[in-house]
Amino acid sequence: VKALAAAGVIDDAAIGAELVRDPTAAGHRNAQAARVAQPTTEAKAAAWEAAMIDDSLPNVTVRAIAEGFVRPGQQEVLAPYADRYFATVAEVWDRRSSEVAQTVVVGLYPGWDISEAGLARADSFLAGDHPPALRRLILEGRDSVARSLRAQRYDGAEPQ
Repeated sequence: VKALAAAGVIDDAAIGAELVRDPTAAGHRNAQAARVAQPTTEAKAAAWEAAMIDDSLPNVTVRAIAEGFVRPGQQEVLAPYADRYFATVAEVWDRRSSEVAQTVVVGLYPGWDISEAGLARADSFLAGDHPPALRRLILEGRDSVARSLRAQRYDGAEPQ
C-alpha cells in the first residue's frame, strides 16, 4: 500500500479501505505512512506539520511519518523542505524528547538533495552552535549526501 501510494497509484480512499481491513495500531501507522508517501504537496505538508510541529505524537508515529515523507523519486515535492529542515531542526531538538528529536533529525534529513547546495546547507547549519549529539546526526546526514554525490560523479566519469 505504501509503495502504491508513493507511486501515486492509490489515494486516501484506498488507503482508508486498507485501514478498515487492518484497524490495528500497526495498521494505523502504515496508513499514516502511506498517506504522507503520496507524491503531492498536500501530503508532504501534512507530514511536515505532523512530524515537526505536533509534539503530541509518539515516536513510533513520527517514525512512520518520516518513512512515508522521504520516498525515492519525489525530489520535486520534497525540494522546498531542505531549507525548512535546517531552519527548524534545532528548535525541534530543543523542544522534543531526545528519542523523538533523533527520529525527526535522522528521518527527515534532506538526503534527497544530493547536490553541492545540499552540502552547503548542512555546512551553514554546522557553522552554528549546536549540541554535540545534534551536530553528530547532522554530520552523519551530510556525510551520506557527500558519499552519494561522489558516487554520482564517479558513475558519470569517463573510464581511464
